[in-house]
Amino acid sequence: MPHNRYYINSPLALETTVRLEGAEFHHFSRVLRGKEGEEVELVNGCGTLVLATVDAVTRHEATLHIDTLLKTEDPPSEVILALALPRMAHLEWVVEKATELGCTTFWLFSGTWSEKETLSPTQLARLHHLSLAAMKQCGRLSLPRILMKPPLVEWGKVEGTLLLADTAPSTPYLWEVFLKKPIATPLIWFIGPEKGFHPDERTFLLKILQATSVSLHPNILRAETAPLVALSLSQQYL
Repeated sequence: MPHNRYYINSPLALETTVRLEGAEFHHFSRVLRGKEGEEVELVNGCGTLVLATVDAVTRHEATLHIDTLLKTEDPPSEVILALALPRMAHLEWVVEKATELGCTTFWLFSGTWSEKETLSPTQLARLHHLSLAAMKQCGRLSLPRILMKPPLVEWGKVEGTLLLADTAPSTPYLWEVFLKKPIATPLIWFIGPEKGFHPDERTFLLKILQATSVSLHPNILRAETAPLVALSLSQQYL
């Protein structure tokens, strides 16, 4: 990825003017010492990459003129990580790496055995920042959504292919399940916190939400490892 790629939360249309503000402007002006007349790349997290020229720089923002459309991407296959909140350090790791591996949406909720019940606005902003940085670094053009959801027992019907990452010894492997039936998107992975899902949550997932129980690996994977393995294995089926 070029070092001069910046994110703007707005449409990116040719021959229009946009403003670079906030943390992205700080990186441009203070870290990279950007100047008027430079060409930079802009992404908006919605599948568009453009080339723009810096027209003016003030103390608080830069004004850019969009010159060239470099690339557009169709929306990616929808892969959702439904995560019972792990420890914050583990969650940060997952959000960053899962963005690189193609996760399109994070559904975060408090599990019975989660150590946290919710996330503060500051923590959610931190996760957004990590996902944004990972998007720019890995070259993808779509920014994942990060959503807080209620506890599982309050959920209604969920459409898509629901998969529960299970550690029970008799659980079939992911590749064994997909040999027997086709996969439909959205693909939704349910992964528990460090202590796993409570038996009542597991029953709710399997009986009410009709999730399919699958194994990811012969070993028991950590809460921060399982989502990344799930995403990696999913790519060959999408």
